[in-house]
Amino acid sequence: MELVFLGSGGGELWPSAFCDCDACRRCVQEHGEGLRIGSCLLVDRTYLFDLPPGVNVSAIRHGVSLAGVRHLFITHSHQDHLDPCVLAAAGRVDGPPLQVHCNKRVIDLLPAYQQFNRFFDPQKLNLHFRTMQPLDVHDDEGGAFSLTALAASHDTTGGEQPLIFILSVAGKTLLYACDTGWPPEDSWREICRWRFDAVVLECTCHQLMECRSGHLSTGPFLELKALFEQHGLLKPGARFIAQHILHVHRGDDPSAEELDAVFAPHGVDVASDGMILNI
Repeated sequence: MELVFLGSGGGELWPSAFCDCDACRRCVQEHGEGLRIGSCLLVDRTYLFDLPPGVNVSAIRHGVSLAGVRHLFITHSHQDHLDPCVLAAAGRVDGPPLQVHCNKRVIDLLPAYQQFNRFFDPQKLNLHFRTMQPLDVHDDEGGAFSLTALAASHDTTGGEQPLIFILSVAGKTLLYACDTGWPPEDSWREICRWRFDAVVLECTCHQLMECRSGHLSTGPFLELKALFEQHGLLKPGARFIAQHILHVHRGDDPSAEELDAVFAPHGVDVASDGMILNI
């Protein structure tokens, strides 16, 4: 299973538009070194988790084509996880359909997206939407993959239930968990039924603040990793990756090297835009 991290940041982006903090200024001066767009993961060039602003440019920047993507998994409707402008340009009029797996809130917002962009027409763009609720399982008819949706502990504005996903492909199993705080009980119970080759877990707040509700900081993140190990949920050689790294406009954001120094002793990789892992 190939994991391509096309984005590794939070909604604030890094550098942020109009931000002149030291961290953003340094990123600009270094021509994008350390740049983080919203979190997005491409698996086996076929499965895409979330669709943040700039994902198409990020793919080009890292020499990756999205033409082979057949399934898009949307965790929730927040703009850093679903950019309707990118979605409006995502359909294949002459190619195979793009299957979009998402929660009901995303479906409910489709008319609003059409008002926002008159060119957004799911039928003409060959977008096929599948609504998923927590504990729903979608088994691909061809047997290529299995997808399980779980409840995230995150913002429920508008009655939305954000999701995290378990993806199983060709004997490999991945947990993708952004955005979420400490997993709800039902979600953790389902997680404990699996053994994972890779866990991509958000660590939005890292060392900036203590956070375990809605998002995770370093302490709770490492507590969860320890639980995965104690419960035997990680296969030998499994990768554990911190994703969705926040920028807070103060200028003292840790560099990638500083984050690596914190997490590497715990056997954790810190995602960065363009990072590729093979598991």
